[in-house]
Amino acid sequence: MSIIIALLYTYLVEYFDTGPDGLKGMQALINEKAAQGHALHQAVPESTYQWVLIFSSLSCAQ
Repeated sequence: MSIIIALLYTYLVEYFDTGPDGLKGMQALINEKAAQGHALHQAVPESTYQWVLIFSSLSCAQ
């Protein structure tokens, strides 16, 4: 009997506008997503205040 376990990464994309709160609001969102099981994979600046945040989560499928 053999067991095959596949590790699959799923990604979540969030658009974020820092606005007047600056990066504190972004850190709060990152912490909130971390509590839901998502890790920040990449942050891409689009303009001075707008960012695209890419989160990943590892799921295990059998």
